[in-house]
Amino acid sequence: MAKIFLTGASGYIGGDVLHALRSALPQCDYSVLLRDEAKAAKIQAAYPDVRVVMGDLDATATIEKEASQADIVVHAASTNHIKSVEAIARGLSAETRAKPGYWIQMSGASVLSMPDIENNTFGQASSRIYSDIDGAEELCALIKRYSAQRVVDNFVTNLPPAAIRPKTALIFGPIIYGRGRGVVKQRSIQIPELVRANLQRREGVQVGKGESTWSNVHIADLSTIFVQLVEAALMAAEGDLWNEHGLYFPVNTGMLSFKEISQRIAQDVYNRGLSDTASVKEVDPREADSIIPHAAVILGTNAKQVGQRARQYLGWVPEHHTLAEEISLAVTAEMEILGLENVLQ
Repeated sequence: MAKIFLTGASGYIGGDVLHALRSALPQCDYSVLLRDEAKAAKIQAAYPDVRVVMGDLDATATIEKEASQADIVVHAASTNHIKSVEAIARGLSAETRAKPGYWIQMSGASVLSMPDIENNTFGQASSRIYSDIDGAEELCALIKRYSAQRVVDNFVTNLPPAAIRPKTALIFGPIIYGRGRGVVKQRSIQIPELVRANLQRREGVQVGKGESTWSNVHIADLSTIFVQLVEAALMAAEGDLWNEHGLYFPVNTGMLSFKEISQRIAQDVYNRGLSDTASVKEVDPREADSIIPHAAVILGTNAKQVGQRARQYLGWVPEHHTLAEEISLAVTAEMEILGLENVLQ
């Protein structure tokens, strides 16, 4: 029975990935790292056969031990915690292993935003679009150029040769939307936060001109890539799936600028009678950050992707509703959280 060690099971992404994996591959032996006993109890109740390992990402000895005993490690808890990543690498490279393991690491599309951040071009459009096959060298060049900021990406893409070297896959998440299926957390960040700000301020907001654009994916479609990579690992599939080729952009083909997103949200909120206007206010990066944490980066930069690798090598096809269709659902969800669902009744 294959052993899978997963981090982030109480989070939005990790929780959905655990749900997807357990649904698709119930025969595997799962262990999950959790630091909060209350959340651990919820996950244990939902998945009685999943082994809970108590510890946080600084519990490197525990992480190393679990990784050394796992066939596959899915690190979905953090994209920038280098100590946990180093511990996983040590565990998956342990001399006691009979065969190499597999490591699926969550990363973020903000690596593509680094030039905007460096040049302070927040809210401005860019014609640059990156690909995970045709533009893989450009992506690697960005990781190298900004290695001080992209420590995990740089570490994983530069693992030294070893007798037992894990096979790795890096997944660069774009805007991720949709209600998660995890036990603890079902709410994403970018779209819900824009909706929350609109509902609380009674007007829409955008960073600068709002012309910047990120690609997007539904959370369930993202989790499908994790499942397909785990399935490939279980079959010991070769080809351009791992290591220097293991770079994945999990994205839909359609994109909306942040201005378009904010306008759609503002119109939806206005139509429900929950704002005085359907207009969207331009705010500078500093004010944006005061309204939504890290807004300048996550709502004011460009990260446009073309996802080729998962489609070509895994047969991945997004199946869920689009980002445009998500807007109304996100407004309804935030209304419930803020206690506004009965305002119009």
